[in-house]
Amino acid sequence: MGRLRKFDRDTVLESAVDVFWERGYDGAGMQEICRATGLNPGSIYAAFGDKHGLFIEALKRYMAAVSQETIERLNSHPSSRAGIADYYAALIDAMLDGKRRWGCLVTNSIVDFAMNDPQISAAFQLHLARLETALSGAIERAKREGELVRDVHASEAAAFLVCTTQGLNVLAKTRPTRHTLEAITRHAFVAVGFKA
Repeated sequence: MGRLRKFDRDTVLESAVDVFWERGYDGAGMQEICRATGLNPGSIYAAFGDKHGLFIEALKRYMAAVSQETIERLNSHPSSRAGIADYYAALIDAMLDGKRRWGCLVTNSIVDFAMNDPQISAAFQLHLARLETALSGAIERAKREGELVRDVHASEAAAFLVCTTQGLNVLAKTRPTRHTLEAITRHAFVAVGFKA
């Protein structure tokens, strides 16, 4: 039996994220995964069990990175409104010129896996809950800072913004214009109750 080839796990997972993100789970063939990661099938199976195992690890890595970036953006401004606006501005930029033009790996995968894969469904629920919690915290701060027109229920407003984000992720795959994406986020801000 051959020795397991040494490799950098983080680099492999980053490459796998891109393949699954662009192609989807079913569209990502093992040959393409091997080409992107630089590993042979035996190394992938030995390290991750199978394609499904690699996908779960890649998905967890993607969700951790997205959660961290979201929290950093929301908290990197003195104004909570500015933090949320920056989060959506970065999202729109990535949808137009970055990898988000492929949509969101989580959003893309929810349709395929949420109903029939409990392990992946639980990971999705945790990811969306983290996003909702981060947005809810920013909305609570915005309430204290007087940036909202009326007293709003922070967790309900955050759930609405999470829904808006997921809708934008789906729309991204249709190649929308910047004007369309910015109009949606502008209306979402009004709906939540932010002052103009």
